[in-house]
Amino acid sequence: MSWNQFTLSSADSTAPSSRFAAVSRIDGSMEVWWIASNGSVQGAYWYEGTPWGRYELAPAGSASTSGGIAAVSRIPGSMEVWFVGANGSVQDHFWYEGANWQNFELAPAGSASTSSGIAAVSRIPGSMEMWFIGANGSVQDHFWYEGANWQNFELAPAGSASTSSGIAAVSRIPGSMEMWFIGPNGSVQDHFWYEGANWQNFELAPAGSASTSSGIAAVSRIPGSMEMWFIGANGSVQDHFWYEGANWQNFELAPAGSASTSSGIAAVSRIPGSMEMWFIGPNGSVQDHFWYEGANWQNFELAPAGSASTSSGIAAVSRIPTSMELWFAGGDSSVQDHFWYDSSTRSFDQDVTTDIAVGGTARVVMRQDGGFTFTMHAHDSGFDNIDYTISAAVMTPDGTVFTFQHSGHTEGTVAGLPFGTPDRNDDFTFTGHNPQITAEWDGILNGTFKAGIDGTDTLAAGVTGALGDLVKEILSAAEKAAATALIALVS
Repeated sequence: MSWNQFTLSSADSTAPSSRFAAVSRIDGSMEVWWIASNGSVQGAYWYEGTPWGRYELAPAGSASTSGGIAAVSRIPGSMEVWFVGANGSVQDHFWYEGANWQNFELAPAGSASTSSGIAAVSRIPGSMEMWFIGANGSVQDHFWYEGANWQNFELAPAGSASTSSGIAAVSRIPGSMEMWFIGPNGSVQDHFWYEGANWQNFELAPAGSASTSSGIAAVSRIPGSMEMWFIGANGSVQDHFWYEGANWQNFELAPAGSASTSSGIAAVSRIPGSMEMWFIGPNGSVQDHFWYEGANWQNFELAPAGSASTSSGIAAVSRIPTSMELWFAGGDSSVQDHFWYDSSTRSFDQDVTTDIAVGGTARVVMRQDGGFTFTMHAHDSGFDNIDYTISAAVMTPDGTVFTFQHSGHTEGTVAGLPFGTPDRNDDFTFTGHNPQITAEWDGILNGTFKAGIDGTDTLAAGVTGALGDLVKEILSAAEKAAATALIALVS
């Protein structure tokens, strides 16, 4: 469960004040971008089972070496990246699976502060929204809906923002967005939008609260909560959090002198009950603070003094619930990569479908201490009521198979006639413990997973037959004649 690290790109690869952007568009891939000292935009990509690859997204002179960069993946087969040009333009590069990167100028020369941050979200698959600081201290909003051209408006007028301010944004639910930036007086400003209403705003932290060149990071770990962090004017790290139905609250996460006042911040929520965030110390160390539900924040030094440029940005992703990865500019202007895998937990997920109007999902989480959770969801999208069975199996490389199965009932349109609403969804969670999980743990970490759903119309051999067929399929895929052992955990 310890952190590991390596140098992704050698010394002098990046501008010391480069910001970073990263996405994980699919579970088995990550992509990261940064600004090189010559103003080019560099990209690196990773696919599970292969080493990191590199490419140049934009040539020398394209980007401001102190400008922001942001990226989103609105659908698994697409990515979009924005950065501030050396001339104050805003450049947009986009990629669709099966095609090369393409680009266009989203905002002309002089539009953006050349030390502005950028933030972007995709609140629904068919839309993207991004923000940057104008050369005059305004805040500019550009948005796109599938089938239409990019549009834009001024979210905050001239003089509203520090021209070297970071920006952060989240979309905690599909019908809402919230974003933050730092005022020229060191205040922190919050702008929020709900579908069907205009943008509104308020002052989250008063004048003098924040370093005017501070980064900002934010996450929404559950739909009813948001948390954001910024660097105080005194080098502290400030945490502000919100829960639906209550006002914003705040506390000091790290005391004065903890952070470089021009440091970037990054944060992820890899599971709903946890958050992790990183910032750079004034001595060039990298500090990690983490939180688990029911406990206080804890912290440790991820990288020692001199490891990072004190003006570096940071980017981080959690591509799967049991992993995190982050990037920053080294003290020697290299690109440093730190990554973490939780080897005490293994998760498996799969969508399941049938030829009739019932489908769903199956999820298994297994722990090294022998604990496990089987969670499933079924949905009836048709007219008839349907009895169903969801089966799942985890197989270790030596042929030990752990099985999970649940039968339930969903309602179709007929259940709501002539009045009422059918209960189309059925959910089930089972938590248990079995010492054989611990005994087979190394194999489970490298295990394979298969799940299936059978409805009334297709369940020919009954529940036992459905699970037996699934076990045969997972064995056949591994070219095994029979299981070494069959261990029924949920039946």
